[in-house]
Order: sequence, then C-alpha cells, then structure tokens
Amino acid sequence: MKIGQKIIRLDVVDSTNNYIANLIKHGSIDSGTVIMADEQFAGKGQRNAQWQSSAGENLTFSFFLDDVNLSVSRQFNLSQVVALSIYNFLNNLGLDATIKWPNDIYVKGRKIAGVLIENQLKGSLIKSVIVGVGLNVNQTEFIGFSATSTRLETGRSKLPHDLLFSFISAFNEQMNELSQDKLHQKYLDKLYQFNVLAPYEDANGRFEGQIIDVLANGKLVILKDGQEVFYDLKEITFL
Repeated sequence: MKIGQKIIRLDVVDSTNNYIANLIKHGSIDSGTVIMADEQFAGKGQRNAQWQSSAGENLTFSFFLDDVNLSVSRQFNLSQVVALSIYNFLNNLGLDATIKWPNDIYVKGRKIAGVLIENQLKGSLIKSVIVGVGLNVNQTEFIGFSATSTRLETGRSKLPHDLLFSFISAFNEQMNELSQDKLHQKYLDKLYQFNVLAPYEDANGRFEGQIIDVLANGKLVILKDGQEVFYDLKEITFL
C-alpha cells in the first residue's frame, strides 16, 4: 500500500479530506492518491477542531488507502505509521521532534504538524482510510496557539511540495512495518512525556501522572495515583 503514484494539486478547497470523501462517493479515486491544496478554508483537525494554516505557506494534504483490511482492534497501527513517517522526515531536516499522543508532532514543546485519520469499516476490518496531514512550513506567526514551523526551526524557507515528496518516501518505507510488533516500541520511544511525571486534566480535575503505554486501540494509559487509567482522545488534556 504505497502512496504518491498520483498527486493532485489544488489551489483552494474546503478540506482535502472532504475532497477525497467526495471522490470516493463517485468511485473516481485510486488507492494511494494524494490530494495537496495550497489553501484549505475549512481544514479539519482532531476533536472537530479547525486546522489553522496561512494560505500558500504550509503543507496541507490528504491521501487515500483502499483495501487496508486492518483489524479494528489494531487500528492505531496506522496512526503510528503516519506519526513516525512525519517524525522521520523532520529528523532528516535536523529537527528534534516528538510525537504527542495520539499523532500530533511537536518540536521544542510546540506543535508543528497534525494528523486526522478517518476510517471506513467493513465488519470488524478497516477497509479504507483517508489520512489528512497539516505541516507548518513557512508560516512564522501563529495567533492564539503555540506552534512552530520548519522555517522557524531551521531559518530556511522550503517549498511545501518538496516536503510532500519527502513525506511520501518516509511513509512508503514505514508502511512496511504496519503489522510488526516493533512499530509500537518505536512509537513509544518517540512519544512526548513518555515515562515522565507531568500535569494533566481529566473529568475529575487536574493531576500529575505518567504515560506508561498506548493500547492497540489507541487508548492512552496513564499511571495516576498508583493506578492505571485509560483515556480516549477527548477524555484528557495535556497541561
């Protein structure tokens, strides 16, 4: 399951994930197709948040994979592959990145990339997926949230489509480990605040805990007051 055999570049679109979803409805998209947009005016992020990106300055794209046939019980494997792919190509740029659960990418405590994965199920299997990625490239000002970009970190401007090809190469290589056990350990090795006592907030308020694992279904495992507590995406906040 490689990507990048076909790349479509758009000037502007509401969301590259939505664009692919519409192509799927009409049966007019091949597995591995990548949709890149210079501007998204309704880009989607985790928790139904809007992805904020200055037009033409960053890398925003989505890709489609069909016939994935991955067990729902191991759905987080694909998220790990995507996050590690971004980590690897940023590392090749000389950036010291980390993966913030579940699949945001941080550099020096500031967000540089985000991922949104939408699965299409068939019984107990994930039949196909749409993966959306937003990477801050040349943007230098971020209002209302803590973020960074490759330009801020390296002092050099990059052409977003050049970084797209770097990601495609990293992803196609990382996909070879989709079903391998060592994928999980690689993810944990790069995980932000793994095995570190840090502040969080859940439905019961603020507390200090320690990330000790992430389950195959994507749930975060935190050691809280000596007990293992399991969290879905919307159930915990990093402070």
